[in-house]
Amino acid sequence: MAYYSLMRSLRSSILPAFSVRSRIPTLLAVLVIAFAAGLSGCGGGQQPSKVPPTPEEKAYLQDIQFTTSRVEAARNFLCHTVTTLYSQVKNNGKKTVIYIEVSLTFSDIDGKPVEQKQAYPISGDTLPLKPGETRPFQVSFDQVPALWNQAPPQIAPVRVILAGE
Repeated sequence: MAYYSLMRSLRSSILPAFSVRSRIPTLLAVLVIAFAAGLSGCGGGQQPSKVPPTPEEKAYLQDIQFTTSRVEAARNFLCHTVTTLYSQVKNNGKKTVIYIEVSLTFSDIDGKPVEQKQAYPISGDTLPLKPGETRPFQVSFDQVPALWNQAPPQIAPVRVILAGE
């Protein structure tokens, strides 16, 4: 009987502190997931509704230029490698762009495509890109193709939405 009363007193004095400590990993995991979700939005942006592009928007793709691309890899606080593409987008046209979707093509050492990803450097999460304006953007990836040649991926505009000026 003394054993049970001793265990009961220990449980009442130790377990409340233990249960608070046991919540710390859960809270930390929630914060990590929220932080990672926020990071994945950098340069990720949001997709617009599936309204087909106008002929003017299709023609405007030639006025979008990408320059100064570089890739860096770093370890995050979870010891995972995160690869980030840093580039610049320039609006060479005469209209304001409110949305740009790009295709990123990763190649192997022979120059053959091994994977393609989408990114949204200009979206509802960013300011519109004015005529003649150049703006830096970045896109982070937690997974890249194993056969990738480590060079910046080819960036090609896929879709633009122009401001209704």
